[in-house]
Parts: sequence; structure tokens; C-alpha cells
Amino acid sequence: MRQRLSWDHLAMGLGGLCFAHCLLTPVVLALFPLLAQGVLGSESLHTALLWLTVPVSGLGLWLGCREHKDRAVVAFGLAGMAFLVAARGFEESPPETWLTVAGSLTLIGAHLRNFRLCRAERCEH
Repeated sequence: MRQRLSWDHLAMGLGGLCFAHCLLTPVVLALFPLLAQGVLGSESLHTALLWLTVPVSGLGLWLGCREHKDRAVVAFGLAGMAFLVAARGFEESPPETWLTVAGSLTLIGAHLRNFRLCRAERCEH
């Protein structure tokens, strides 16, 4: 049980990181414009977060869902990942921000539900 819970926690953390980065980066860059030349202003950071978030989320949701079989967790998890992937098609525009925020919050919600279901059912995996 402990291994699966850590995957959900890691996935929620990555989703929260995407959310915070998306909302706070414009503020930080407005206050400190020189940071735009570094990692914060780089589109490669978005790609790296996506490449980390999707596999970690998929694994965390799969490990829990194979035990409790809650379809809402799968649906919300897939929707959250789809929003994050779709956001990459709108680099540096308002739809990217909205899709990233929606995807992050949806994915965090899916992992929170997955975590709670596993804890309630005392899943052993």
C-alpha cells in the first residue's frame, strides 16, 4: 500500500507544480524580467513537467484502479492528462494557461480520490 500511495502523492505534487508554475511564472517574470532568459521562461520546462507528470500519474492511477476499479478516477485522470497534453499546443497563449490549470486541478482531484479510495479499502499492492 505504501508504494502506491507515494505515486499518488508524487503525482499530486507534480500537478501542483504545474499549477503553481503556470499561475506564478507571469508574476515572477514581470517582477524579475531577467529570469525570462533562464529556466522559468523556457518552454522546455513545460515539456519536462509534462514528461514527468503523465507517466507518474498514469502509474499511480493504474496501481490504485486495478484494485478498487473506480471508473471516475480513470475518467478524471485521463481528462486531466489530456488537458495537459493539449496545453502544449498553445505555447504562450491564454488557452495554454487555462488548459494547464484545468488539467492540473483535474489530475490532482483524480489522485486525491484514488488515494482516498485505496485508504478506505485498505488496498494491498
